[in-house]
Amino acid sequence: MLKWFHRNAPDKIDRYIESISPNQLKGKEWLMELLNEIHIPRDEEGKFKIEIIGGWFGFPLIDLLVLKYGEEIRGIDYFDPDPFAAQVFSVYLNMWDVDIQDVKIYTNKIGDYFEYKQKRRAHLVINTSCEHMQNMNAMKDYYFNNDRTLLVLQSNNKRDEPDHINCVDGCEELAEQAGITIKS
Repeated sequence: MLKWFHRNAPDKIDRYIESISPNQLKGKEWLMELLNEIHIPRDEEGKFKIEIIGGWFGFPLIDLLVLKYGEEIRGIDYFDPDPFAAQVFSVYLNMWDVDIQDVKIYTNKIGDYFEYKQKRRAHLVINTSCEHMQNMNAMKDYYFNNDRTLLVLQSNNKRDEPDHINCVDGCEELAEQAGITIKS
């Protein structure tokens, strides 16, 4: 991917490097460790559908999910209002031949998760960028079955970043904002 950025978007290579920084990797690995301890709802065939909200470029999260769950993943809906991030995610999927039955990429206005008002059947919703977005509780009405949808949310308290509009000071505050309970 570094070569792709160098050839196609050298002015954005710093975003790529930041997306795979040790801190970003650590956060995604921590998320995967916690998923080991929690039951992910599934369909009748034992598979589950994932929604990723603001997944930056999709990696390393996609790698970690595919390595852990592989064929258990029915599909992924990837939401990012940034067309460049969605383009990079698409290139990444093609370059590394990610083998998932169904991957849909939503970008521009449709990529704004909070503007996409269709009912969803996701079993696992992952938002590792809550600090960049409004509260997730606004979307609960759009899941077909709230009891069969696991929300996995991450945020931070880095209020000095200009694009951080919704920082929190801890898990409890994030859960309260989202109207969910913490499972461990």
